Amino acid sequence: MDITTLLTPERIAHAQEMSSRKRVFERLAELLASAQDGLSAEVIFDALTNREKLGSTALGNGVALPHTSIVIPEARGALLLLEEGLKMDAPDKKPVQVFMAILVPADKASDFSPCITELASILLQKPLLEQLYHYREPADILNYFNGLLLPTPQYYATALAA
Repeated sequence: MDITTLLTPERIAHAQEMSSRKRVFERLAELLASAQDGLSAEVIFDALTNREKLGSTALGNGVALPHTSIVIPEARGALLLLEEGLKMDAPDKKPVQVFMAILVPADKASDFSPCITELASILLQKPLLEQLYHYREPADILNYFNGLLLPTPQYYATALAA
């Protein structure tokens, strides 16, 4: 699992501003439901918000990584970039502008913990965050991620096997 295998152009969006965490999670759920496998945005929204109730997924540095496990065959992600940040319970109290939502298969949820930790460390890199806002098209964002020296899918396969 890496950023480029989690995302598709249909699951990347920009928004000027969002009025609330609820609206952000609704939009992320809509993006994640675009996989056309019968999983509704409402089910995804409920799963994401229930996970968020356990503790904020805001990491700091303007990044949040909402994640949850759900009955799906493979992990998927959605990226939402906000022009105007949203106040959340971030450790550094900075508004969140980058939301990378991750769904992982329920039967393998614990296997994905190291991968989610690695994704968090990648997303927290300030140069990466600054560069993301130079791209307006989802395909350009995916190409940018493809061009980075990120851990390979083999790295994640090894991490999951360990």
